[in-house]
Amino acid sequence: MSTILIGVDASERSTDALAFGRRLAEICNSPVLLARAITNAGRLCRPLSSERDSLNGIDSSRVTVRTVVSPSPARALHELAETERAEIIIVGSSHTSSVGRVTPGSTGECLLQGAPCAVAVVPHGYRTRADEPVQRIGVAYDGSEQAMAAVAGAVGLARAFGAELEVIGVVTAKSYGSSAAGVGYFARPEDVERNVRESLDTLVAGLPVDVTAESVLLAGDPAQLLAERSGELDLMIAGSRGYGPLRSVLVGRVTDRLMRMAFCPMIIVPRGTDVPLRALFGATASNMAN
Repeated sequence: MSTILIGVDASERSTDALAFGRRLAEICNSPVLLARAITNAGRLCRPLSSERDSLNGIDSSRVTVRTVVSPSPARALHELAETERAEIIIVGSSHTSSVGRVTPGSTGECLLQGAPCAVAVVPHGYRTRADEPVQRIGVAYDGSEQAMAAVAGAVGLARAFGAELEVIGVVTAKSYGSSAAGVGYFARPEDVERNVRESLDTLVAGLPVDVTAESVLLAGDPAQLLAERSGELDLMIAGSRGYGPLRSVLVGRVTDRLMRMAFCPMIIVPRGTDVPLRALFGATASNMAN
């Protein structure tokens, strides 16, 4: 069993991260670690009792609090994730972000470029709607191995929450044409969209029968469209970019933009993991062949 690691710093964004962490803790039996990084071992700081109280209803034996001396909160969380076998790190958005939007702060930015497990960034103000049920989960899909891993993680979350799943594909301008050796060719938009639609429908048809899922096809700027779609979702999942160290979170250009515009909590899963988040949900996150 793996750990839910929540970064806290006595701010409102901590309360947002705690609100989402509690939701995950309610649907699994994993231990929860609340971690705060300070730069000076002699610095006085208030105890984490109020943060622990935010997890009221979660068995106290599952909750651990820890203060770590480190010049970098991101590094401290990264190292704790490795030593504690964390399956996910949860952080809040920047204090400069708009209410209701995801905007990674400096710690989140660093974690999105190399964390050893999934990273969740929670919108500013999420604490005010944390009691609303998670009914609809979206996953960005582009046919890549990383996107397939994101779908597998989304299936586990949908099962655990009892939520419906949207598999979202986006047709971009590049999808309609390409060129090689100076010779260009272009496909008819209706043909491209039909092919992508068929791919999405085939994927959805192959998902476990106990998960209610549908495909959603969009056309245009992927980051902008996925961000707009996130306003209709309670949670969105995306994969890492297609290169870099295995089992690390590495956001690409589209995901980086999406992470600054989304309206719901975003989870980015690491490369090289077939079924992300499986350790949190046990049997509920079995792979898609089941």
